[in-house]
Amino acid sequence: MNAIYLALDALFTRYLNMVKEETNDLPSVNFEPPWPSPCNVTNDKHLECEKNDEDQSDLSYWKPTSRINLDIFDELEKALELSFRDDFKQFYGSFWSNGICVEREDINFSLIQIWNEEDQEKLKENILGHAFAKLKSKQPLTYFIGCTFGDDVICIDHESGEIILEKPGRKTHKVLAPSLEVFLLSLSPTLDEYNG
Repeated sequence: MNAIYLALDALFTRYLNMVKEETNDLPSVNFEPPWPSPCNVTNDKHLECEKNDEDQSDLSYWKPTSRINLDIFDELEKALELSFRDDFKQFYGSFWSNGICVEREDINFSLIQIWNEEDQEKLKENILGHAFAKLKSKQPLTYFIGCTFGDDVICIDHESGEIILEKPGRKTHKVLAPSLEVFLLSLSPTLDEYNG
């Protein structure tokens, strides 16, 4: 396994342990209409809850599910005529998962992940739009991996691999970590509701 996979796996394990301690269950999310994912978990306990509580009929229990797909951005790379950073491809290609909220002493934000194939296609469209905007305005290329609860975006710098904070359409205004691995290892999960 690569370093990004292992750092994400450790972060997800901390998150699952926190949710288990708080709720004695797996994380859940409510999509209307239901939106299936490879990370959905259905077991007898959750089926019984769904039968007994009509209000929870759209509740999806989930846990990050490993997948290794580092080719998901091949078409974008061809369209942009460049190669994305390996750490960026590993970040989005290692798991099916809902996003989670995370923090450290200087920032709290939503860490984006891919829920299902449809979500993956939406993400690719957004990444393409972000990249075009950067290239058009002659700004350094970045790739987003999260967003704050304000209007800042957490990105990977294409050239340096640094994790940076920027406002959409503007240049970097803060370096958060020298690499994605270091950044992921510095994060603590929270129980804030992810609203990606």
